[in-house]
Amino acid sequence: MKKTPKIIVITLLLLVSTLRSSISNQTQENEWHIFLLMGQSNMAGYGELLPQDTIPVKGIYKIPTIGTGDFVWEPAAHPLHNRLKSDRFSLGLPFAKQYMKDHPNVKVGLIPVAWGGAGIDRLKKGTDTYNDALAKAEFAQKKGKIKGILWHQGESDSITEELAEGYEGKLHQLIADLRADLNIPDLPFIVGNLAEFYGTSEEHNTPERARRINQVKSVLRSLPEKVENTGFVESSGCTSIDHHNVHFDRQSYITLGERYAAQYKKITK
Repeated sequence: MKKTPKIIVITLLLLVSTLRSSISNQTQENEWHIFLLMGQSNMAGYGELLPQDTIPVKGIYKIPTIGTGDFVWEPAAHPLHNRLKSDRFSLGLPFAKQYMKDHPNVKVGLIPVAWGGAGIDRLKKGTDTYNDALAKAEFAQKKGKIKGILWHQGESDSITEELAEGYEGKLHQLIADLRADLNIPDLPFIVGNLAEFYGTSEEHNTPERARRINQVKSVLRSLPEKVENTGFVESSGCTSIDHHNVHFDRQSYITLGERYAAQYKKITK
């Protein structure tokens, strides 16, 4: 019995490997990885918009926050949110661009549903905001997989003692509700810390307010220790755009978006 020449065997193996790689890439190119963007104004974005920011980013799509009819996918550009006039440059697209570097053959879908000034009571299960997010997520699941939720919120829950005291229980319950309603028990949930400069302006720097701000920050920081498949993003080194010392500037949103992507990679590797 003749032996197959080694060169032919090697050639066949290379052809099989190339074919498998091609099929894998084609499969990945048809995949959509979808993320919900939830919270208040620092998720909606308050950074300066430059002319190039309004150009859609290839491979990234969004469902408009406020639409005129049925849900649709649109090419994503800043501002991602269109609920308030203050919605501008945000962390969502920097996150998606960084995420695509780790997943170069997929499309990223974003569901921007944040609301500037909203406390967690305005975002939890049973509210119109929550129902809207859920409806959009269910629509999005026809296109691809919900891969995670990005959350930046808590400033409004530092206003009173009652709100700060109840924040942890409400946040943990919100995560459980979203996972149950989306039927994804281990859905990753990433939170960002309130700004280091928040609480330093004249309107927010009373000892009582500073203590409540730190209480909310502590809830966010300790989340990964208490709820599985969650991550925490630090806001160190970020700077403010406004004299109220509440919102991040454009570069800080880029930094935060990249940190969210790094944290997501860390808890899902």
